[in-house]
Amino acid sequence: MNHKQEKRRAAIKKIACVVGGMAIAPTLISQSLAKPFLASNSILPFQISLSQWAFESEIFGKGRDNYKWFKKMLEQDPQAVLQGSMDTTDIVVKAQQLDLHGVDLVTSMIYGHRNSAKWLRSFKEKGKDHDVSFVCLMADTATKIGASDLLARKKAVDDHKHWIEAAVELGCEHIRVNPFGDGTYLQQMNQCSESLYELSEFASNVGMQVTVENHGHPSSNGAWLNMLIELTNHSNLGLFLDFGNFFMGGFNAKPRRWYDLKQGVIDLTPFTVGISGKARSFLPNGDIEMIDYDWNMEQILASGFNGWVSAEYAGKEYSNTQGAQIIIDKLRKIQDKYKQSPTNLIT
Repeated sequence: MNHKQEKRRAAIKKIACVVGGMAIAPTLISQSLAKPFLASNSILPFQISLSQWAFESEIFGKGRDNYKWFKKMLEQDPQAVLQGSMDTTDIVVKAQQLDLHGVDLVTSMIYGHRNSAKWLRSFKEKGKDHDVSFVCLMADTATKIGASDLLARKKAVDDHKHWIEAAVELGCEHIRVNPFGDGTYLQQMNQCSESLYELSEFASNVGMQVTVENHGHPSSNGAWLNMLIELTNHSNLGLFLDFGNFFMGGFNAKPRRWYDLKQGVIDLTPFTVGISGKARSFLPNGDIEMIDYDWNMEQILASGFNGWVSAEYAGKEYSNTQGAQIIIDKLRKIQDKYKQSPTNLIT
């Protein structure tokens, strides 16, 4: 990590640790958000949360089978797409059942309530009732912050500002924005950078952090996303690193071309403030197929990361709950490997 990256990581961590206008040490934040985990005499190197998106089949049911209809109804009647057996707010119940105390939310699952502060606060209270806090709000909207058309780009920025305000009501730590656009890779980088700077500035003023994710298209190219964050150059912009999203091209591109998974972690670790621990399949010993979780977490923890890692099962072999549990078990083994005694910590 070069000197510029070290300074940037320090700035990002400082912003991330500002709550209610008071700077709080990262270790203390981890303790306050995960008290049940800290009943023993050890400090865990990171916390484990649950991804709401991992339960999309149970929440949406058949509501996403026709994707064109799904996108249309999100704007016209967002409740119509929630056709599954699981109520979207019951993700906090699921997290409690899995002995987790953090959840990452998805805007498409709460789309109809963005402007209802009452509903958002009620959802937050339901989380508290189950000893669960909201960590990240993943903003998946139809608008693209990197659109080449200036008016479309402005609409996208304004759209995301509403979600930033919703994230504040929910008590999230950060909001994840997709760096999607059109044009060449260079054009998209410049267009996304302009929007991200404005969103990072807006979010900073309301006490929220903005993150971007390697999430398909150019963003799954680790070098491109690294340069986008460097170009934006805002201390309130960080990275939500997805271990499983280094496929390049569109989501439906076939055959899939993959950016080197370990190189992607190296490229993006300096900016990482949150992690999506994705897995699609498992090895017989419980390790994650294709993704070296042990190596990834070793690199990330060595950089000073001490945030949340979200369990997200994206496969078909197991149920959503079973898949999440396997990922959680793997992450807990890594926690045990790196946990520290308070007496050994430098204060």
